Amino acid sequence: MAVWNQPGPGVNGPPRRPRGVDADGLPSLKVPRAVTFGGAAALLVAVVLFAAAVAIAPRVHEEDAVEIDQGGQSTALSLLEDTEYGFFSADANAACTVFDPAGTALDVYPLDHDNSEPPQVLGFRSTDAGTYAVTCTGASAIIINQANVSPEWSRSLRMVVASMPFAVAGLVGTVVGAIWLVARRRRRTRAMMNRLFPYPPVGAPVVPVPPPSSPRPGTPVAPPTVGYGLAPQQVVYRPLPPPDGGQGV
Repeated sequence: MAVWNQPGPGVNGPPRRPRGVDADGLPSLKVPRAVTFGGAAALLVAVVLFAAAVAIAPRVHEEDAVEIDQGGQSTALSLLEDTEYGFFSADANAACTVFDPAGTALDVYPLDHDNSEPPQVLGFRSTDAGTYAVTCTGASAIIINQANVSPEWSRSLRMVVASMPFAVAGLVGTVVGAIWLVARRRRRTRAMMNRLFPYPPVGAPVVPVPPPSSPRPGTPVAPPTVGYGLAPQQVVYRPLPPPDGGQGV
């Protein structure tokens, strides 16, 4: 059965369009624009992640620190709602108990390590805003303040780390894409100018135009002939007959 409109053997169909060229034959700007916009979007994601990390990071101020009696005497403290607090002491064996405004004992957990001075040895999380009863025992001074080690700090650190790949990829993509876009735009402009004002192909022989010839000195110059579009007429002169019947004097 014959199949029409099918390429014969050895025919690969219509020629493929070169890569990086639009349908009109001009250099395409689609890929450079996509790379540039993708890099800018990655940079924006990095900025948003970093700003969110800074926003959720707890603010620890030295002036908010309060020293707790380490002899076991209860201390009343006004604490914030749903906030991570820590006990800082040089005594790693310090022990503390905390009761919230409702009289419920809170979970006070020890920490494995902390780089602050003095280090944070214990931590707990408040429930409601109000007055808390805090009791501590230890061999060194014990200070309570907002915690250096908390879920908020861990979440903030993870967001900062996550923003770094986006920042690097966005910076590279934006710079490379912008340079590529400028170069491709210049090529496109040159191609359009070549279409409007074509030049002879490279390597084609150029025929020089001879300069206009000027008359040599001493050579007579023929006067210009002026024609008006009519052929010259030939005039024939005939003698007139003599008067008086042709008799001469």
